[in-house]
Parts: sequence; C-alpha cells; structure tokens
Amino acid sequence: MAEVLALLAAGTVLALALVRIVHLLHMLQLEEYDTLRFVRWVVLHIDQMAANPMLDLLGLLGVVVLFLPFESVSSKDVIACGLSIAVGLTGLLWERRLRARSPVKKALVMTPRARRLLACAAIISLGICLILLARQARLALAIAWLLPTLAPVILVISCMIMEPVEASIRDWYVRDARRTLAGYAPTVVGITGSYGKTSTKFFTAHLLEARYRVLMTPESYNTAMGICRVIRGQLGPEHEVFVVELAENEKGGFEHLLRLVPCSISIVTSVGLQHLEEFGSEAAIRRVMKGFVSMPGSGSTVVLNADDPVLAEIGSVQGKRILRASAGGSLSSDLHAENIVMSADGLSFDVVMNQGQRIACCTKLLGRHNVENILLAVAVARELGVSWNAIQDGVATLQAPPHRLQMMAGAGGVRIIDDAYNSNPAGFAMAMEVLAAFPSRRVLVTPGLVSLGKAEDTENIEAGRRAAGAADMVILVGPKKTRPVREGLLSAGFPETNILTARSLEEVTGLMQSLLKPGDTVLFENDLPDTYNE
Repeated sequence: MAEVLALLAAGTVLALALVRIVHLLHMLQLEEYDTLRFVRWVVLHIDQMAANPMLDLLGLLGVVVLFLPFESVSSKDVIACGLSIAVGLTGLLWERRLRARSPVKKALVMTPRARRLLACAAIISLGICLILLARQARLALAIAWLLPTLAPVILVISCMIMEPVEASIRDWYVRDARRTLAGYAPTVVGITGSYGKTSTKFFTAHLLEARYRVLMTPESYNTAMGICRVIRGQLGPEHEVFVVELAENEKGGFEHLLRLVPCSISIVTSVGLQHLEEFGSEAAIRRVMKGFVSMPGSGSTVVLNADDPVLAEIGSVQGKRILRASAGGSLSSDLHAENIVMSADGLSFDVVMNQGQRIACCTKLLGRHNVENILLAVAVARELGVSWNAIQDGVATLQAPPHRLQMMAGAGGVRIIDDAYNSNPAGFAMAMEVLAAFPSRRVLVTPGLVSLGKAEDTENIEAGRRAAGAADMVILVGPKKTRPVREGLLSAGFPETNILTARSLEEVTGLMQSLLKPGDTVLFENDLPDTYNE
C-alpha cells in the first residue's frame, strides 16, 4: 500500500511541477531565453509564483518535514503520501483555473529549443521524484513537496545545462545562414534604431519593390536567430535586395549581427529610451548606436535621421558616405520635408533633395513621425536608383505595419487606431498628437510604458500629462502599473470621473461595449506582453 501511494504521490507532484515549469518556460521564451531577465521577472512576480495556495502548502510541508525527527516521518509514510496526492491534485486544478483566468496574448511556441529545455527540466524533476520512490524518508518527502515551488530554479538549472548545446546549435545556424547569404549575394539594407525600425523597414521594402525583387524580414524578426530563420527558409536566388531589421539589444551586440548580415546600406532611425532597462543608461544606448555607424558591416552608405539630436552629432566617418534626412526642414540635410500637413485622413508633404528636386507626396499613414520614416526609406530608394515617379506612387500606397498607428474600422461607426506594439516615450507623444487630430470623443486605452528602468515612473507621469491634452476618456489597463499614468492625468487637470481602470483587455472590451457610441475614436496604445500580466 505504501509503495503504491508513494508512486502516486511522486506522479502527482511531478505533474504539478511540470505544469508550473511549462508556464515558466512561456515567460522565459517571452524574455528571449535570457536567464538574467527571466530571474528578474521571477523576483518581480513573486506574487504570481505564490498565486496557487496548494503550491505554497506543499512547500510549507516540505520545509516542516525537513525539521521533523527522522522517525516521525518514516512511521507515517502512508499519511504523508496521501496528503501529497490530495494537495497535488487540488494544486493541478487550481493551476488550471489560474491559467484560464489569465488568457495569454502570445502563446508558448514549442520550438525545438523549448522542447529541449522542457525535456531537460522534466528529467531533473523525474530524478528528484525517484528519490522519493527509493524511500529516502525525510529528505525525499521534503524535496518532493518543494519541487513545484522550486520550478523556477529547475528551469534556470536546465538553461545552464543546455547552454553549451544551444550555443553550438546557434553557431551552426549562423554559419549556414552566412553561407546562404553569401551564395545569393543580394544587396543588404540594414535598419536599426531605438524606435521606428519596423515601420521604416516596411516603407523601404515597399519603395524598393518598384524596381527590385525584395525580401524583408517579417514582423519584428530582428535577432540573429530570427534573421537566420528568414535567410535559411525564405531567401532565394530571385531576391535582389534583402531588407533586414537589426535589434540594438541583441546579445553580442551589433558586431554579432553584422557578421551574420554585412550591410551594403544601413539606416539609423533614432536614439531613445527604448530598452533602457536592458542597457542600463542613456549614455550606453548613445554609445552603442553611434558605434554602429562606424562599424565596417554597417555598409559603405549610412542614412541618419538628422532630426535626432544624438545622430545629428555624428560628423563624417572615414570610409562611409553619410546621408541625412530631416522632417524638420533642415536645409543642411541631403533631403528634407516641407509643407507637412497632418490630419485624421493622413499626411501630405513635399520631399526636397539638396540638388533641388522636389516631389509632392500624400499618404494615408497617420502621425507626423512617419514623415521621418518615409524620408529615410526615400533616401535608400534614391540611392538604389528608384525613380521619383515610382517613389511618389509608392508613398501614396504605403500601409501601416500591424499595430503601429494602424487604422481599423470598429463596430457601430467607431474608429479604432491600433498602436499596440511596444510603445516608448517618443512614440507615446506622437500617438497623442495623432489622437488629438480626431474629433471628440477620443478614448485612450493604455497600460502605460515599460522597460524604462529607473525612468519608468517619471516617463509614465509625463505620458499621463500628454494624454490629458489628447483624450476625452482614458481606460488604464492594470491598477498597479498605471498609477503613475493616473497621477500624470490628474496633475494635468484631467477629470477623475473620465479615468476608468480595467484589469485586462477582456475587461476593457466589456467596458467599451457600454461606453462607446458612433463617431468615437479609440486608440490602443501599447499592449504589454504576458510577462507583465498583473
């Protein structure tokens, strides 16, 4: 009887531990398998770790057992195992309820790497449970009961064990992708910056398609492994230009990325506070972005946003042709915009080259900042020989990338502006300018800004102040994280009765069904990943 109960107890505890490990693996994947960032997430979300009281109870029992006399445990194995089974099964049901109550925006993708990590964690967990089956009384029961609570530790240990294997796999993928890229030898256009990368990438690829067969990295594929996947799976001999987004916070830095995809031409869109949490300081971000320009792999021609104060400081670089684009009308730039008109219907402006050429452009894109992104794309298109007529037609047919000030038709005559992707202070300010261009009633839905380190509260207070001048009603998503945004709204004199708080986007949907009416405009600004669920 004791042996059967011990087997069931071990199986129940193992199942509960693996369910928790799968959830944590999802968080690790969202943190791009960065162990330090994952550990920081665990520390900051201890309340989530303790949300299942059955796990807490098992852990408490494990600690108690460690301090009981050896005989008292061995004489009550049957009771102990039965209790373990009951608590473990209840814990499984509780865990299922927790996951159902917090639906994810981006589900865990069981990639080969995820499967390898899960297998390693399962083997470690199974090995610990086998100690129980060997009837190592006090220590065995204590470790078994602590196992679900120790799931984060098990996953971190699994990462450490698998890192040499993953490193060798990554090296092989990079070498194979480099061989493939060198074999087809397309013109590589690299795009980086603190923000604006993806929009500029979409615009550049669209304008170049007037003359070339273009492959563009999709969505926000901007890390070495994402780029490798595109090169190995999609690049072919028919592609003449490869437009690739480069992450400024990639492990190994730009040197690692540019060894993989040495550029012919590159664009630097901006230098800002995005990813301040990862870099640690504004000075570090400036140093990294300035360093990119002088690297051999960034290409013989580098296009800079002349309106960015940091990039404006960059002078001549030996061996590089520096082109500058300005939406602020800087006459010293190689091309600039004049007569910019922004409305709820889009943008119109003139593109002026320093040689005197001028073309009038219109686009349905929203946001004055998109003039900067378009000019950077135009500079590359002209550098690669695309005609002015083709550029003019291309600008007129530009589409907003998904979740970047993307206009959508809502139900019942409501306008929806989807700007949910990864907002930053500059992007938030631009989005408020767009929202203010629409007629009342204007509704802002936001969880605030994240990944800004020590500047996060200050920037969220400022975001609240900006929102007060653009929105008629604000729905804050997440009571705790949005407190600084609320503070900023109230300090700017925004009516407290026009501030609503929801715990999730699902709750927002319910609120809007009763609040919205035809003619309203709703802006979704930033959509936090699942690692920020409260």
